[in-house]
Amino acid sequence: MAIIKATIFFEKRFWVGTFERIDKEGYVVARHIFGSEPSDSEVYDFVLHHYQELNFGEARNIVVQIQRKNPKRVQREVRREMEKIKETTQPSTLAQDYMREELEKKKKERKKTNSAQKQARLDEQFAIRQKKKKQKKRGK
Repeated sequence: MAIIKATIFFEKRFWVGTFERIDKEGYVVARHIFGSEPSDSEVYDFVLHHYQELNFGEARNIVVQIQRKNPKRVQREVRREMEKIKETTQPSTLAQDYMREELEKKKKERKKTNSAQKQARLDEQFAIRQKKKKQKKRGK
């Protein structure tokens, strides 16, 4: 059983959706940029047809307690949550922290690969220069 939460909000110039999923693997978040304001039917269509294409980050372990609640109480909580989201128009802070850490990880990985590529390129150029020196010394 998985719990999925979608939050659509306006960020700078675009409408962005964060999709939070809690299942047996853990807590994961994915982000999708919609561009113009999506209607409810467009969001529903996106979830039905393109949910599998979302790039979720690494799973984190979060303890989730599932309790049966009164349906009317759940409905009130959902309504309050929706009102709170309308007021703040921001995703949950847990999702923000998760995405920030994922971006930092990707940034570090990019730095490592770029520096390794740069070092390999420098080593290759050095080898070429050495080869040219030897050829010049031999008179070829």
